[in-house]
Amino acid sequence: MAVRVCCVRGSHYQVGLQIGRAARRQIAEYLDRHHVFANLLGILQTDAGRMLYDGYLRAAKSAYPHYVEEIVGMSEGSGLPFQHLFLMHCQSEMVLMFTDDCKPVTEIEGCTTVFLNVQNGPRVMVHNEDGDSLVKDLGYVVVANIDPYELPNGDIIPAESFTAFCYPGLLAGNAYSFNLHGLCSSGNFQMAKCVEREKIPQRFLCRALLSATSVEQAVGILRTEGVAMASGYSYNLVSTKDRTSNMYSVEVAPAEGVAGNMVSVRAIEPGDGQTDGRYNHYNLYDHLDTPHWRDLSSEHRKARAAVMEPLSTKQDVLKFMGDTEDPEYPVYRSQTRNDVFMTTSTGVFDLEAGVLEVYTDNPSKRKEPDVIFLLPV
Repeated sequence: MAVRVCCVRGSHYQVGLQIGRAARRQIAEYLDRHHVFANLLGILQTDAGRMLYDGYLRAAKSAYPHYVEEIVGMSEGSGLPFQHLFLMHCQSEMVLMFTDDCKPVTEIEGCTTVFLNVQNGPRVMVHNEDGDSLVKDLGYVVVANIDPYELPNGDIIPAESFTAFCYPGLLAGNAYSFNLHGLCSSGNFQMAKCVEREKIPQRFLCRALLSATSVEQAVGILRTEGVAMASGYSYNLVSTKDRTSNMYSVEVAPAEGVAGNMVSVRAIEPGDGQTDGRYNHYNLYDHLDTPHWRDLSSEHRKARAAVMEPLSTKQDVLKFMGDTEDPEYPVYRSQTRNDVFMTTSTGVFDLEAGVLEVYTDNPSKRKEPDVIFLLPV
């Protein structure tokens, strides 16, 4: 299937405006048919829902006014209300706060990422983007070059340049992406037991990481005092310019009642490909203390563990990511009786080849990706 690519340039507002205009049909259809958007609109009509929304908007404007301007631009370009687009940026937090009003809510929402980091051998980070089935047909890749931005206090935010797979109407960064500095990232949703009010929706932290010049700076953004996340998330990071050749899994959970985040960094160092240098993250293993996360069903854990075999080559990883053997909880998801989500695309960061490969169908059954992007080196 052809991959839509939207190339944009200008200020944060102008970039949002261009995306909104180019993807007007996709954004409108995504909101119209989204499995939980109508529920969110209903919640917004309540006093409690409105208070929650207003708190998230205040926090986002305070920490990341330039990213709010991107949403303003997308709103004007698509002709859809800003309120509707910002509401979708609060989806994770609103769903967790109002679970009874947002059925079906699944405990297995989230993506799959596998690292294979072999010294003098294959070095890949592969990500299955799992989500609403609409994204498979309506999602697109954004290639953006964004001008510097002056904050109200006079500080200058540097120019940004990135390539990212995007959900319609949402900020870049929550799927798989890379930037001009060679920082490659993907994200895995993790449901924190603690969901905070008056803090920043996790999608804004995803967007902020696209501005980082290195893994260290990306982790620093997540640790920044006063920039507190409302819910949890897992970030997968690797840099084409990291001399250590490490890959990183970074988990972030809200620090209850205080302005800050709990951040845990796990490095996947280059190994021999037999006993080390491999790591998988698909909401099965976590390295922040488990009391911070809502647990998966035992059936889901067993299903994923059952197909996890030794992975020594890139083809081994693609075979695993395309596994459909389990009828209820396959790795490559396809909307089963117990799972409302599906794998919408697969991003393959091949560090040896210096490319990002995008597959819109099962990568284990395809000889070639649908599109290839060159990574900065």
